[in-house]
Amino acid sequence: MNPVETGEPLARLDSLVKRYRTARGRRQTALDRFSMTVPARAVVGLLGPNGSGKTTALKALLGLVRVDSGTITAFGQQLPRDQHLVARRVGALIEGPAFTASLTGEHNLRLLATLHGVPDSTVAEVLDLVGLTPDARRAYSGYSLGMKQRLGVAAALLPSPDLLVLDEPMNGLDPEAIRDLRPLLTHLRDDRGMTVLVSSHILAEVELVSDHVTIVRHGRVISEGELSRLVDGTPDRVVLRLTGPQSLRDRARAVLSDRGIGITEDADGPDELSIDTGERAPAVLRILAGHDIYPDEVHHRSASLEDAYIRAIHAADEGAAAVAERDGGRYAR
Repeated sequence: MNPVETGEPLARLDSLVKRYRTARGRRQTALDRFSMTVPARAVVGLLGPNGSGKTTALKALLGLVRVDSGTITAFGQQLPRDQHLVARRVGALIEGPAFTASLTGEHNLRLLATLHGVPDSTVAEVLDLVGLTPDARRAYSGYSLGMKQRLGVAAALLPSPDLLVLDEPMNGLDPEAIRDLRPLLTHLRDDRGMTVLVSSHILAEVELVSDHVTIVRHGRVISEGELSRLVDGTPDRVVLRLTGPQSLRDRARAVLSDRGIGITEDADGPDELSIDTGERAPAVLRILAGHDIYPDEVHHRSASLEDAYIRAIHAADEGAAAVAERDGGRYAR
């Protein structure tokens, strides 16, 4: 049954646990009760620091990694038992593309098209979609890193999948190429009915294209939901710019803390202090002026995905540190 018609998620990962054994024989946890849903016909952003488990989760969904426990379903099928039924409906680019260097981009895709049993016309179509038609007959060895990434996306699109999984597709892309990738992802969702699951470190770009966001830390999902809900649930900020010695900012921080006004850790520059707008700017300025502290600049900053992301990461770290302290252990960020 079509998940779009039933309103059910296209895929679901429930309580996944995956541990690896390191070269020194230690057990390292990559996924720790990892649970997420992938809505149908949406662009889903998967966010998290390096080593947080994003790629392992994607590989588990694709059947490239066998988890120790937990369940995975996609298109109503149980994985990995029914992986052969799901594989034909999924296209993926994981950890960068790999092609024959001496062949042209077009020739590489034609070989893959033969394996997928799709017509040559599809090769021309996907090359056009990713903007590689002018370079289709250039040897892959002469491609820039960004062009190689785009050819990898084109290869993932060859089987006309219902689910497209892209692991860091913006790596190596210049700003113009990143900008061109944005309408491609929304076109696949809006005009072709595809679900696109994309991991990325470029939060601003994810915010521009995503409907749904999942944030991961230490192998666990720490925040998940519609992008608008995550951002709306994050306070706006008042940002103060205080040039001068660090002692001035330390004094301002202490003055505000004494009044119960917390300073967040997500200021954009070394001269800035960032405050959640539970307090309005005029009130903050009056408090500081009473102590002869006068900011050079004050401005209001609306909440963004970056704010929601940093807030979720900090909350997860504080929670992990509290558990470690309670259990007598040591928490390493």
